[in-house]
Amino acid sequence: MLYILLKNFISERIYSMIENILGIDLGGTNIKAAVVTLEGRLVTDRTVETPPSREASDVVGAITALGRELLAEYPGIERAGIGIPGLVDLDRRLIRYAPNFPNWHDVHFKDMLMKELGIDVRLENDVNCFALAEHRWGAGRDTRFMIGLAVGTGVGGAIIADGELYRGRSGAAGEIGHMSVDMWGPRCNCGNLGCIERYVGEQWFTMAAREELDDPSIDEPARVSALAETGDERALRFIESRGEILGVVCASLIHIFDPEVIVIGGGISKAGEPFFRGIRKAVQERAMPLMAAEVKILPAELGTIAGAMGAAALTLAGDHA
Repeated sequence: MLYILLKNFISERIYSMIENILGIDLGGTNIKAAVVTLEGRLVTDRTVETPPSREASDVVGAITALGRELLAEYPGIERAGIGIPGLVDLDRRLIRYAPNFPNWHDVHFKDMLMKELGIDVRLENDVNCFALAEHRWGAGRDTRFMIGLAVGTGVGGAIIADGELYRGRSGAAGEIGHMSVDMWGPRCNCGNLGCIERYVGEQWFTMAAREELDDPSIDEPARVSALAETGDERALRFIESRGEILGVVCASLIHIFDPEVIVIGGGISKAGEPFFRGIRKAVQERAMPLMAAEVKILPAELGTIAGAMGAAALTLAGDHA
C-alpha cells in the first residue's frame, strides 16, 4: 500500500512538471487559482481574499504570493492565464477598465505580474475565461459555436464562433447583460434602459422576489430557491418568470449567432430546473423554429472554478493579451 501511494505521489509530481498549466480568476471578493492538466483535469485549486484596498499593487502582491506558492509545488509551469472582470486591451496588453476596481485605468497588469512571477502571463476578460473552460472541458465541449452566459451579480456573456473566442473590434464583445428586454424599462448602471441584468442580476432578482412574494426576509437569490424546493408555487412561478426574461435574450442570440449550445452558469443558474424551464419556454415561443430546434440550453458543468480553469486554457491559445 505504501509503495502504491509513493508511486502515485511521484507520478503526480513528474506529470505536473510536464503537463500542468496555471490559471487565476480575479474577483472583487476572492482570487481563485487552479492548476489544470492539458486534458482539463483539476489538479488543485486555491482561494484567497482579494485585498480590501483593491489597489493594483496590493492585488498584484496577493496574486504573486498565490502564484509563487503553486509554482513551487508544481514546478515546470512556464505560463499563467489571468481572468479579469473588465475590459482587456489586446493590442496594448493592459487592463483598460475594471468596474470592481474603480482606480484601475490602463493598468499594465501583465507586465507587473510577469516581473513578479518570472513567467509569461496572459490576460483575458473573466467571462471569456469561463466560456473557454466550458467550451474546452465543460458543457460546450465538442461544439464549434457556443454562447456562454454567467448570471450572477451581473450578466456576463462570451461568444465562441467556429471554435474561437470572438472579441470584436476592441475586445469588448459579449456584453450580453446590457441587451435591452424593455426599451422603457428601469435604468441600468451602464446608462441603458431595460437591460437584462436589471431583471436577473442578483441584486435585482432579490429585490423583485421580495416584492412579488411579499416576503421582506428574502435577502439573496438562494432564499427564493430554498422556497421553491419546498414546493412553494409562488417561488416556482417567480423563478420560471425570470428564466423567461432571460429566454427572450437567448432567442435573440439564437437569431444573431445561430449557436449549437448556450451554456449558462453563475449563481442565479443554481435556481435549477424552474429557471431553465422558463428560458426554454421563451425560446420555444420566440425563436424561429428551424433555428432553435437544434440549440441546446445547458447549465455550466465546471462550477465556480471555471474562470480559473479557462484562464489556464489561455496558455493553450494564441490570441490574447
